[in-house]
Parts: sequence; C-alpha cells; structure tokens
Amino acid sequence: MGNQGKTAGLNDTGDSGYNTKYPKLAKKSSDGTYSYLVQRRLSAHITGFCVRRGISANAATCIDFILALFAALFLYLGYFIAGVVFIQLFGIWSCVDGEIARLTKSTSRLGDFYDTMVDRTAEFLIVGALMLSMHKTLPDVSWGAIFFAYMGSVFLITASSEKFRSVFHANYPKNRAEPFFCWLCAGSDTRLFYLSLGIIAYSISGYAAFIQWLIIIQSVLLGFNFIFRLWKIPTL
Repeated sequence: MGNQGKTAGLNDTGDSGYNTKYPKLAKKSSDGTYSYLVQRRLSAHITGFCVRRGISANAATCIDFILALFAALFLYLGYFIAGVVFIQLFGIWSCVDGEIARLTKSTSRLGDFYDTMVDRTAEFLIVGALMLSMHKTLPDVSWGAIFFAYMGSVFLITASSEKFRSVFHANYPKNRAEPFFCWLCAGSDTRLFYLSLGIIAYSISGYAAFIQWLIIIQSVLLGFNFIFRLWKIPTL
C-alpha cells in the first residue's frame, strides 16, 4: 500500500504498455501477508483498468476512503455482510493508488502521506463503527475499553513502522523481519481480514464473543508484536 516505490516500467502486456501482472507491482518485503498473497492479485487488474482510463492515484485514494466510509456505515447500521464486502473492497483499493503512482511515475510525498492517513483513519472508523453497533446490541460489554485497547496497540505498531521509514528511508520489511506476526496481526490487511471472518461468524451465529475475543486477542498479539519489533529492529 502507499504511493511509494520504484517505477514498474513498461512491457508488452497490452495494458497501455504497463506491466500490471502480479506480483510486479507488489512490495514483497513490506506488504502484509494477506495483501501480498490475495489483494495484490486482484488490485493488479483494477490498476490496469485505471491506468487505461486515466484515473489518477489521488482519485484512487479518494475512492478507497469512500469505500471505508461505506464499510463503517453498514457495520454501524448492522448490515454486517455488506460491511465485510466493503472492507474487502477497501483493502483492494488500498493497493491500487500506490500501484497507479508507480506505474505512471507520479509518486509523491504528499500522495504517500494521504494514502497512509486514509489507511489509519479507515481502520479507526471501521472498528469504531463495529464497536458502536455491538454496544447497541450488548450494552453490558465494555466495547469502549476493548476499542481503545485495540486502537492503542494499532497505534504502537503503526507508529513504529512509520518511524522506521522516516529514520531509515525505507519501508519496514515486515515479511522478512517478522513473518510469524505477518500472518497474525502486523498489517492492517491481515487484521481486517480476521475481523471480517469474525463479523461473518457473528452474523451467522449471533455470538458476540466471536468479535469480542477476536479484538482482545488481536490487541494482545499487537502488544507482543511491538515488543518483538523493538528487539528486532537493531538487528536489521
């Protein structure tokens, strides 16, 4: 994700001369596991379409944010399956803007900044909307405390990634440095994937414990991930 990286270059694929074949546009070292293995395969096709139609990276970022807003709205209103669909669409479009920027040589610091802000804001809105919806159904559960524990853990892990990038001028290599956590919690793509599974399980069974314990477990895993990262970074 993000409007950052080397230009992918040209070839004879037919996508207006641009190489959009997976995994050419992926960033193996810093992409989340779910993003690299699943979302990039789908986003590559959308990126090729956008480039052919002249849709800019900034426009793709705006579309990405709109999808996140719809995901949050549907979750808040209790339309959980629709919310999951828009969460997944948001995740795919989170890849598209950066891919467009790299293909068209239009990468910019400002575009990268807004792309990162959209990703962080989207996760805050999606999880917050879900917690508000759950509170309406089960007001006795401390959903607010669960939400702040989760977002606090997310803040620590994302702040460490961004600080690494500002200090070392490179994306933190999650897949190389912490492959175990990449499968569990290190990237927002993976966290939202598991959250989607929990929402589906809840919508089918009616058991709020699926969501409650999923968020709690993710918060704990993120805490361990942060501690591991502080230990690992000096060895990179």
